[in-house]
Amino acid sequence: MAARVAQDKYDQLLKDGFCVFERVLKPDMLERVRTVSDRLLDAQPASHFAEQKSTGSMISVFDDVFFAELVSYPPALKALADLGFDRPTWSSGFVISKPPRSPALFWHQDWWGWDDPCSYEPPPQQVFLMYYLVDTDRHNGCLRAIAGSHLNRHPMHEHVDEAHTGELRSMADPDHPAYQPAPGEVDVPVRAGDLVIGDSRLLHAAHGNKSDRRRTVITLWYIPLYHQLPGRIKAYLARHPRPDTWTEATRGELKPLTAVYEGEAEPIAWNRTPGRALK
Repeated sequence: MAARVAQDKYDQLLKDGFCVFERVLKPDMLERVRTVSDRLLDAQPASHFAEQKSTGSMISVFDDVFFAELVSYPPALKALADLGFDRPTWSSGFVISKPPRSPALFWHQDWWGWDDPCSYEPPPQQVFLMYYLVDTDRHNGCLRAIAGSHLNRHPMHEHVDEAHTGELRSMADPDHPAYQPAPGEVDVPVRAGDLVIGDSRLLHAAHGNKSDRRRTVITLWYIPLYHQLPGRIKAYLARHPRPDTWTEATRGELKPLTAVYEGEAEPIAWNRTPGRALK
């Protein structure tokens, strides 16, 4: 990628909280991800989708070791490197699929380390890498984002101070502000195989899927500047468990992406609620 284009994407990530890299998943890899994701989705009981009415599904990538290949996928790591993140670590990920004729995803942000002052500085502490497996627009549930909300307080923060509650996931109250249009929101339509990289602090949601086809996104969480983070955040990330089925992957292709911390800091407390220091 040309240096000027990479700089523009980095600037957009810092300013708006997200950017898009086109056609990152090669056609053969895209088909493999679709196959594994569909198998996992087809195996879920109806109760899973009832509990995740707004989200659609929330299946850990740890449920299939195939996803280790996607976590360490060279074109994605190159995209991160183009942004200046050439020493990332990885923590987790999910298969998130909105069934046909399903409602909107609620507004939320996903950062959990708000007790540390670094959370209020421009560089991202954690980023999501989202791979949409079908062409996605307003009709079938594309991403919605409130640009700049990773650094600036927005009225929606007052309504979703706690993310991913059971009530929001199950859509207990369809009239809740978390499902409604928000001032300043933008759509982020993409083509299958595109990669959206976003700051975990960004307020984001998704339109409902009005189509007759499932709309699946694979969301993977990376720590782009792990080596620069405070010890207590490193300590929290380094204790993140891996299933036994991922042991060999962690020793192999995931080893460079595995958080290691040998200091003495106590892990930071999990806190998903932004403080008033957010401007």
